[in-house]
Amino acid sequence: MWRKILMVICLALCLFFVSQIIINFISKQEGTSFYNSTLPSHNEVNIKQLKEDYPDIKGYIEIKGTNINYPVVQSDDNDYYLSHLPNGKKNKMGSIYLDYRNNAFNDDNTIIYGHNMNDETMFSELENYKNQDYYEKHKNYILYTEEGNLKVEIVAAYIADASKEILPINFEEGQKKEYLNKIAKNNILNSKVDIDDEKIISLCTCADTYDTSRLIIIGKVL
Repeated sequence: MWRKILMVICLALCLFFVSQIIINFISKQEGTSFYNSTLPSHNEVNIKQLKEDYPDIKGYIEIKGTNINYPVVQSDDNDYYLSHLPNGKKNKMGSIYLDYRNNAFNDDNTIIYGHNMNDETMFSELENYKNQDYYEKHKNYILYTEEGNLKVEIVAAYIADASKEILPINFEEGQKKEYLNKIAKNNILNSKVDIDDEKIISLCTCADTYDTSRLIIIGKVL
């Protein structure tokens, strides 16, 4: 009797895990197909045209020499695009998206989030910035926006604890210097944190240090 019950439980568990593998595979295929064929390559980026089909698009990020070549969307919270594509379809890949607190790219610190996938898609390649040689070859990237293209130079990277630290959007007097000092102290790159009046772009993804750790890549708008 108990042996039959145990066999039924084992079978049910096997079916569950197999179904999850299939669901994840289909989700990945759908997400990859969307990003590969629906959205333009970097030399065809037209934000206004993209917004006609995907109203939440605010810009487009491209880091040459990497797989990071995605639209940047924004919702009224930081949860929706964790599990939805820019077309609104639910998908585990999610989207690259702005912090809901940001006023497009006009704040002191613009924060852009993306998943750290295990197949080098979305923001997974940000992990490579822990390697100094990689950093030296990929210091700069472009953000395409409705107002024009923003050239960004990466100047620092550090690990933050998402359970304890809320990344700032705008700074009161003296706060920016304090924040930059903190970045310089925790910078894992061999670089000089040289930021004065420039706006900051922060790319954020999960880190593999601990459950609530986040890798923050700091760049300044040139």
